[in-house]
Amino acid sequence: MFSHEKKNQETSVRNVNAKLSQSEVEKILRTVPRDEAFYFYEEVGKPVGYIARSLVDFRDKINSVRWSSLVFHLKRKDFENWVSEIIGDSELAKRISNIRPSDFDLKTKLCAAVDMRIKELREMSSTSAVVSEDFFVAPRFSETELSK
Repeated sequence: MFSHEKKNQETSVRNVNAKLSQSEVEKILRTVPRDEAFYFYEEVGKPVGYIARSLVDFRDKINSVRWSSLVFHLKRKDFENWVSEIIGDSELAKRISNIRPSDFDLKTKLCAAVDMRIKELREMSSTSAVVSEDFFVAPRFSETELSK
């Protein structure tokens, strides 16, 4: 269960196509320490034995836990709080907040939202690497410097 106190959140909300820096993408895709992991519960005091320490791990665990655990956490806004405050991805948190506990296919919707975001972040990461390589400018040397 997500039990951390609410941390200060960024005042600006990024739109879907907002560019993130390489370090922001890496932060979002990182594996967090155990004390910041997401612990799945079915109800207060009833853990299910699954924890997630990254978005990839989170997506995989969503497929493994019971529907009742997902409903429990969605109603409490645990998923969106963990994703926003610990993982640092307000965009994914916003997408998760649009999924209703009453949705018949909520497991599919949650997995799809997380999976789509992981793919977007990986594309941003690979794009920024290519862009930085494309814009490499070789230093200029004078003829006297080259002949030394």
